[in-house]
Amino acid sequence: MRNHWRGDQSLLWSFWVNLVGLRILILFVERFTHPPFSDQSTLAIMATVIYLVLFHVIVYVWQVRGLLKACDRFITRRGAHSTVVLTQIGIVASLFLTILIALGAFQSLFEDPEAMYKNRFKKGPALLGEYSLSLSGDNKRIHMSGDFNIGLTLDLAALLEKNPDVDAVTLSSTGGRITEGRGVAKLIKTYALDTYVVDSCMSACMTAYIGGVRRHLGPEGKLGFHQFALDSMLKTPYIDPKEEQRIDKEFYESQGVDKDFLERVFQASHTDIWFPSTPELLQAGVVHEILREQ
Repeated sequence: MRNHWRGDQSLLWSFWVNLVGLRILILFVERFTHPPFSDQSTLAIMATVIYLVLFHVIVYVWQVRGLLKACDRFITRRGAHSTVVLTQIGIVASLFLTILIALGAFQSLFEDPEAMYKNRFKKGPALLGEYSLSLSGDNKRIHMSGDFNIGLTLDLAALLEKNPDVDAVTLSSTGGRITEGRGVAKLIKTYALDTYVVDSCMSACMTAYIGGVRRHLGPEGKLGFHQFALDSMLKTPYIDPKEEQRIDKEFYESQGVDKDFLERVFQASHTDIWFPSTPELLQAGVVHEILREQ
């Protein structure tokens, strides 16, 4: 260890044995300190942190420092700069790999173990479609259609900022990200907008719709509810769909929706959908007015 630290060993030995060989061994053993090879627990967190500090910081500094010293000695004796450059590239590659695996170790400490197993066989998360926002001819109503995808809230905020005369939003969506649904609902409340649905509004779209001051439904319109679900490669036990449903139920209630109705809004599974009848929606206070045939 002392010889390597001083750079007294050959460059070949310092690189292939003290860096590459030892780093491979360290990265291989690391997996046994965290899930799925150990339970998610405080002990696993402590073991992972101790292992990281000991082998990814202290030992790694020893590996790199000794190798750089060996590079200096190699240049002094042989003047072969190209070999040293390749060695330095190897050091950078080992640093990148170490950081990547260390981040993966920490992710495993907080990831849902069942999700970890399933994600091994999953090519990627389901992708949401696009959305569109358009302004009516009189500049008083915004039409939103498509999925509640990332960016919708920001785009709607920008459109509302530029058009202060807007007083309503028409929604047409099968759902999407609940965070975007909440973001749109907050904007609708902030700007005191009415909401309209003339065809269908489901899942996350319902959160936005219920944010309306006055909520209107077309004669052929449908409002759909179902349970929330996670669709992500990085599911964690700290994201609880039931807790998220509770948050939205409280919001629905604050908007005047009947408590008895709220007990049914999340009964349908996330693969199914519940479309309450028009009388049910009116009686529960979800809808304030049914639009006439045009």
